[in-house]
Amino acid sequence: MVTAMDGSSMSSSADGLVNLEMDSQRTLYPYVTGSSVLGIKYKDGILLASDTGGSYGSTLRFKGIERIKVIGKHSLLGASGEISDFQEILKYLDELILYDNMWDDGNSLGPKEVHNYLTRVMYNRRNKFDPLWNSLVLAGVKNGKKHLGVVTMLGVHYEDNHVSTGFGNHLAVPILRKEWREDLTFEEAVKILEKCLTVLLYRDRSSINKFQIAKITEEGATIYPPYSLKTFWEFAAFKEPSKNAQGSW
Repeated sequence: MVTAMDGSSMSSSADGLVNLEMDSQRTLYPYVTGSSVLGIKYKDGILLASDTGGSYGSTLRFKGIERIKVIGKHSLLGASGEISDFQEILKYLDELILYDNMWDDGNSLGPKEVHNYLTRVMYNRRNKFDPLWNSLVLAGVKNGKKHLGVVTMLGVHYEDNHVSTGFGNHLAVPILRKEWREDLTFEEAVKILEKCLTVLLYRDRSSINKFQIAKITEEGATIYPPYSLKTFWEFAAFKEPSKNAQGSW
């Protein structure tokens, strides 16, 4: 409050500015996040894979979050990062697909169009300094053409024959580069993905042993139920981490 010359009080315009600033908020860091998403092309289509964990900070709080969703008739979307932001993106895409269907013109959005749309959305939010904290993998097949691309939270986007987000950029991509080929069968592609997922399980603290694989082909999308992989934790270094250690151990 400020006092006028006649002694009366009036509201300060500064109070209004403070209220406006309080109304305008930004996400400074994500709360509940998912780890890496992998994508790989094979002979008949594209596979996506991720685990179903949701980390609250460094705590694996949620064990059943599915981060691969069907988008329209021709696409699959997988997401790393903030789960609530991924849910917001899915709302945008639901509105986009609904609007497209309302035209009733016999056409439907393909994966390339959805990928371009997500690129614009992520870049727009980045320019508002209010980004959606996700890295997205968009896979799809339409008219015999396979499309596999990534969009980051900054709007950076690219396409490739095999992709990964998160920690998988460091651990899974080298395996994919070594073992991928254009004529992979479905079974061979699944084995490569499971090899990458196993490495991530051993090395990424945010990963859990509950994975989900989805495929997209010309016939449509299929998301398989979550399952676990066989692991081995009997290494000597796991059993006795302090053996032969130097220092205060």
